[in-house]
Amino acid sequence: MKKIATSIVVLFLFINGYSQKDSVEVLFAYRITNYTVKLNDSVTIVQVNKPGLLPVSINEKQIGILKHRYENGNLDTNLIGWGRCNLIKGDYYYFSIRKYSNEEPEEGDLLYTKCKALSFYKSLLFDVNTHAINLTTVYEAQFYDVAELFQLNAQKEKTLLDSMVADIRFTGTEMKKLMPGKNQLVVGGLFDGKKIFEAMETTTRKELEEFLKYVIARPVKYAGNTWKLSEIFATWVVSKSPQVITN
Repeated sequence: MKKIATSIVVLFLFINGYSQKDSVEVLFAYRITNYTVKLNDSVTIVQVNKPGLLPVSINEKQIGILKHRYENGNLDTNLIGWGRCNLIKGDYYYFSIRKYSNEEPEEGDLLYTKCKALSFYKSLLFDVNTHAINLTTVYEAQFYDVAELFQLNAQKEKTLLDSMVADIRFTGTEMKKLMPGKNQLVVGGLFDGKKIFEAMETTTRKELEEFLKYVIARPVKYAGNTWKLSEIFATWVVSKSPQVITN
């Protein structure tokens, strides 16, 4: 019960700060490196790398929580523990994590910590990236550099989203040529009654935005991983394109 209570307090501190619209503090996820040092049965040091070009700051003593990420079908995304940043060396930050069990942190686990940033345009892609989600084209090329997300405005965001829509449409067309037998009927959701590849070929920016809102609201499976956008978008389509309901 004590461990659960501690988790709730830590998460409340994060959520309380993150929800303030005028705040320049942002909750970011970082994948930990393969550098870990076990101090004792309860505490392990983990390391994260924050590139100097990324315009956010991590300060000594600030809190971080560590959790598993979805990997190879493993849905164990539970909290591993929490701790504070006790050392900074260049672009590397070291957190002492007090664990909830004997399970040791592993490379790729996600450390969430609240970072300070200058004022910026808060785009959907920025919110996606706060969970260390990397989206690529069907050929695994990057759509953007993380630092670019701090320089977006409404028009630049539209241009970037349109390039992503173009990739989804292109993939749908190519898949229809290469795998016509896989062109299954979509039942339910925004694309009800269409076949999957035709749905991809006619995707709009608005529909992509609905998908990104879903990823932001349900990031557990996506967090900390690199995904081909067209593939996970197609999975969302055949899963009846669940949407975030807002008041």
